Parts: sequence; C-alpha cells; structure tokens
Amino acid sequence: MKNREKITVLYGVIIVGLFLVALVLIVVPRILNVTPYVIGDNQMAPQYKKNSLVFVRETPTKEVHAGDSITYYENQSQIVKTRRVVDVDLKLDGFYVKGDNVSSTEMGLVHSRNLIGQPLFAIPWLGVVEQPSLMNLVKVSLLILAVILTGLTIFSQKQYRHVYE
Repeated sequence: MKNREKITVLYGVIIVGLFLVALVLIVVPRILNVTPYVIGDNQMAPQYKKNSLVFVRETPTKEVHAGDSITYYENQSQIVKTRRVVDVDLKLDGFYVKGDNVSSTEMGLVHSRNLIGQPLFAIPWLGVVEQPSLMNLVKVSLLILAVILTGLTIFSQKQYRHVYE
C-alpha cells in the first residue's frame, strides 16, 4: 500500500509540474500581452539560446532603433527569427540585422511588414515543449496518468471500504 501512495504522489507532482508549464505557456502570455516563439538557432546566444522560448510584444516599426533585438518572420512567414538591429533604413522601410554570436550582418533587409515585435524575456529550453511531436506525447502521457490515477483511486477506495466495514 505504501508503494501505491508513493506512485500516486509522484504522479501528482508530475501533473502539477505539467500544469505549471501549461500555465507559463498559456496564461502568462495572455496576461502580459505577449506571444511565445521558439528560438531556432544559436546566433543570438548567450542572451537567446537555441530552444529557448522567447516572449515577444508587438512593437510599432517607429519604436525600433539600432541596438534593439527584434523578432520577425522570414521566408514568407515560415520561419521566425530573433536578431539585433544594426541599422534602420527609413527609405526602404526596414532593418539590417545580425546575430550577437556572428560577426557579419545578415544578407538582405528585414521589411517592417515582417516585424513581429521585440522580445521581452526568454525561458531557456522551454521551447522544446512547444514542438508538436512533444506536445502530442505530453497529451498522451497526461491521459495515461489520469487513467492510472483514477484506477488507483478506485482500487484504494475499495480497500478502505473493507477496512471500515
């Protein structure tokens, strides 16, 4: 019976941990009016490392200056990148950017229409959770945990009834 209680406590801790992760991924962005994005490379390391979850607030183009970090769409909105602005080109309505971990400026101009906003903060390694394959695994795991906990609870209730009768 002690082992069942330990397993139940362990599953409870896992569920609470997953709940806290869900809270960070769903509730916090809504409260702070930010959108989470996953950092896909190490070009902005050490500030924004690969697989970090960066929270981005929408920012008007005129509020972006050289030296600011920005998050933007690339490749027809298929890729999201975070880079540092090196120069703002008002005539072409865009930004020249580079990664903090790279010596050269990236080729081309980031047009203001591709700007998502400025990152406010990042949580290292939490971006791994945002991957669809891992999210499906978490859903299945939660379902299995719920079934096991329900079974353990029902089984434990039957045992306690016999003790009290």
